[in-house]
Amino acid sequence: MPKAHITDISTLPLFDEISPSDCTLLFDCLGCRIREYTKDCRIRLEGDLTGNVGTVIEGSVNMYKEDIWGNRTLLSYMKTGDVFGEAFSFSDVSPEREGIAFVTASPSLILFLPANRILHPCTNSCPFHHQLSKNMFAMISVKNRRLMERIEVSSQGSVREKILAFLSIEAQRQGKSTFRLPLRRTEMAEYLCVNRSAMSRELTALKNEGAIDFDKDYFTLRIADPEE
Repeated sequence: MPKAHITDISTLPLFDEISPSDCTLLFDCLGCRIREYTKDCRIRLEGDLTGNVGTVIEGSVNMYKEDIWGNRTLLSYMKTGDVFGEAFSFSDVSPEREGIAFVTASPSLILFLPANRILHPCTNSCPFHHQLSKNMFAMISVKNRRLMERIEVSSQGSVREKILAFLSIEAQRQGKSTFRLPLRRTEMAEYLCVNRSAMSRELTALKNEGAIDFDKDYFTLRIADPEE
């Protein structure tokens, strides 16, 4: 693996508290692989990627639920540092069989780690291997919380309420009232399960009312002074 990629993965949350030199050993010990994808490319976890957990080194990946007629809903989105596919990698269930698709939202570099080798430490009992398992479970916990947020957003009654709930969650996640949205407009509408035109009208209305401001992907939430 190129040294640049070793440095990249050592800074990812999955490798928290694991040194770059240990990342090199871990990469060989687990039998990891790195693959590059263009935008809008479907990532298949079956075939030569069966039983692997994906980690985004660069780019972003969307997780869709597709029905039998080809309609799809955006369930979650993964940016640099996030993991995906673990729900299927640690079981015998196929994502394709469940109507789940992972699609790159931008040119992406993905690291694949064999799930069974994450769960079962090697015979050498490397300390960094135990740390990797700990990090993986921590990240799965984070993803579970995000799924709860997804339910919170989708359960809102109106388009406006869904938009505000989504923007509020993103602002809290990024820790600031001005932030860059991780989704394009079409993806945002898919995530909110609303018509894009209706969403655009509500965004414009909210901006005109002074509740929010936005310029392309950058949004600002106008928080009223409680003393007013």
